[in-house]
Amino acid sequence: MLTSKSTAGAAVSSALRAVLALVLAAAVLLGGFGLLLHSRIDALRRGSAFHFDYTVTSPSAQPSATWSLLEALGATTGTLSGQNSGSDLTLSWYAPGREEPYTQLILADGQVYLDVRQIYRTFLSGLHAQYPAIASLIPDWGLGDYITGSQMATLLGQEPAMNGLEQYQSGAFALAALEPAHPDQALDGYFYFTLKEPLGGIGITVGFPPSSLWSALWGDFFRCHVLVDIPSQGLRLELTGKALPGEYAIQAPASVMRDEDIAALAELIQTVRSIADFVKQLVQ
Repeated sequence: MLTSKSTAGAAVSSALRAVLALVLAAAVLLGGFGLLLHSRIDALRRGSAFHFDYTVTSPSAQPSATWSLLEALGATTGTLSGQNSGSDLTLSWYAPGREEPYTQLILADGQVYLDVRQIYRTFLSGLHAQYPAIASLIPDWGLGDYITGSQMATLLGQEPAMNGLEQYQSGAFALAALEPAHPDQALDGYFYFTLKEPLGGIGITVGFPPSSLWSALWGDFFRCHVLVDIPSQGLRLELTGKALPGEYAIQAPASVMRDEDIAALAELIQTVRSIADFVKQLVQ
């Protein structure tokens, strides 16, 4: 039983770390928009809606488990959209051709919530497409949709970086913490800045064209290009998109998992993995 729980914990850890690493990078970026541009476009710091196209690559000679999971989800490229209301944030990640996000994150009232039910559903839809007979064997989801930052810490066996997300929004991109950058992937006509010290081991470089400064002043979209290095996961993330100042109300999700259900979540993931392995052996 101990071995089963350990294996389940490792499986869940790999899945959540993949999503957390990407979501954290995007959230840190969004939190820095207003500070990066200082007081000239303070509206972006108070609130904005945004949309990015993203691409994830693995420069490692041996791809990590995180990269393998993203491939399984069909999520090495896709789109990221959401809203920011200053201290609160919502993010939705979409794989190509999907109308529903493969996960969502909400930061509300200083608490982080990640939609693990949607990750589960996305992963299962891929299994169903490959092995139609597996559908009748998969357990139904009977847990809350979202998991909190403290529950993530319990599941992963350590404190995830996501728990400090609200701190990044208030000061991580202060002008004194930035320096000019000249990345190899720079777009023509863009100015780039990077953090002097990586945040939680994540290197972030942000570029924008000078025209975006003026367009944002008039309530138009602010365009930017973002490069993220996540060495611990063997991943590089590139985002290109835009943000529009506005006022938005962000609320905590209604369906949140109970603390006593964390062990049940780990067992559910392990059950699905066991069924998938069994079916794969039958068809080989």
